[in-house]
Amino acid sequence: MFQTFDSAKLPIFWKDVGESVWSYAELMVNATWFYADCKVTDGVDTVTSTYLLSTSSQIGDLIKQPEISIRSLYIVSPPYINGTDSWKMSPLAKISAGKIRYEGCEGDIEIYELGNGEKLYSSCEINNDEQIENIKILYS
Repeated sequence: MFQTFDSAKLPIFWKDVGESVWSYAELMVNATWFYADCKVTDGVDTVTSTYLLSTSSQIGDLIKQPEISIRSLYIVSPPYINGTDSWKMSPLAKISAGKIRYEGCEGDIEIYELGNGEKLYSSCEINNDEQIENIKILYS
């Protein structure tokens, strides 16, 4: 989802083995992604760090790490998801997932509840919870 280029790699020497530092990355697909503002602690020091995540399951991965706590979470949504003419970054209060049936097929869908109570759906074909079955909360 995020693509990096050798020409954007920065020659910083304080990073750990196997890590790289990039001056920019390209978003390769026109899809929703997440911005997580976190506190990271190693038992002695606490720092803030920001994670750019391409899937909601990666939020769950962050939550499982005891040294990381999410201070705030945002969804960055493309126009076809947020119903406007431009990308939007919005505070995220909850993520749920469920199943939809559409023209004889069944599929997965995510529901993004924003801080202001508005809901966005991972499919532009859906605009309310009534069409969704077996809804389960993934993040709150």
